[in-house]
Amino acid sequence: MNEYDRQPNPGTGLRGPRYARRNQIDPTADAGEYGRWVAADESGWDGDQLHGAPRSRYLSVGSVAISDADAESIVEEIRKATRLQAPELKFSGAFAGSKNGPRRPILSGLLAPGGALHGRASVYLIDKHYFVVAKLIDLFVEEKLYKQGRDIRGSGQARKMARSLFTEGPRALGAPLFDRLLASTVAFTSQKNRDQRVTPDDFFDVIEQAWTRSHRRNVTDTLALLRTTRQEATEYVRDAFEPNGTLPQALEPLIPTVRAVTEIWSRKLGRVNMLVDDQRALTDVNLDDIETDIRDRGHPEFRYLSRGLHLGHLRRGKSVEHPSLQLADLLSGAGYAVAERHAGVPNPAGDDLYSAVVPLIDQMSMLPHDEPAKVARPGAPSVTSRTG
Repeated sequence: MNEYDRQPNPGTGLRGPRYARRNQIDPTADAGEYGRWVAADESGWDGDQLHGAPRSRYLSVGSVAISDADAESIVEEIRKATRLQAPELKFSGAFAGSKNGPRRPILSGLLAPGGALHGRASVYLIDKHYFVVAKLIDLFVEEKLYKQGRDIRGSGQARKMARSLFTEGPRALGAPLFDRLLASTVAFTSQKNRDQRVTPDDFFDVIEQAWTRSHRRNVTDTLALLRTTRQEATEYVRDAFEPNGTLPQALEPLIPTVRAVTEIWSRKLGRVNMLVDDQRALTDVNLDDIETDIRDRGHPEFRYLSRGLHLGHLRRGKSVEHPSLQLADLLSGAGYAVAERHAGVPNPAGDDLYSAVVPLIDQMSMLPHDEPAKVARPGAPSVTSRTG
């Protein structure tokens, strides 16, 4: 790393040229026709390593439709109520763990009807294992069928296929082999495989074993399609890992999640300006791509997905400098605690907060069902071995 790569950037703690442009230095403030500000932060991020201990099972993205100008007084009220002196308000320090139990009603009250954040807060959850299965369909099956003139994304068939493989796969293959299918997908498609130690042959050996073992028709049919995508897998290696590749970070969940959260708020509020916490996965180029997609400048075949969306600014910021991001951190941390509880991981904060948080989980969340209320159930058994 040279001196240029270590160059600090105003408005962010991230250094170097990849984070030089899209930084929000000044406090945010809503300005009528220019749109509302929405702040977003995450908890449970593991990059594209979405499977295997000690990674967490869920990624939680909390967002709040609020500007710094309006958030500042709320943050100060929380400080006074919790008697916290730290320069930055964080869920981990203020509300997590057994010792902070007496403080948690303060957060619940903010989210409840009549609370300062009621109607302004949202939680977007990603089941990382389901995300892996969805990407398995997206990168290979969907790509193959698109070449044949079939749009299984727009028709909803891709989603149906992913959900079927995810929910029926453990019984069709046996939990150990299904777990291995997820692990091999991550090993083959993640950026850790830039050296291509995991080859298409290695990957398809597992798919072949899974297809041979499967005894449920929906799963067998999907795996039969996957068996025919070796060309797409070879093209993926080229597009993802070669110097001029066009598919870097295909397995990074934060990139599509920022796009999804922007869509959620734009459909509610119209024009929005997004402020995201300075996370190293969200480079200037990745934020450029998200903006291009939302502004309807992406691939013509998929522009219908952006109809009705209105994005103003898309910026990153340091949470210590933006009280709106500190409130988003509280939401993301609370969502993560509740998701951990749902995954069967003991979490006192999840026990105390689930009734306030579950109603905030968005219907568009990356879950293998359309019922966010299911996340209220504690100790839901994992379809694979526990990951964190």
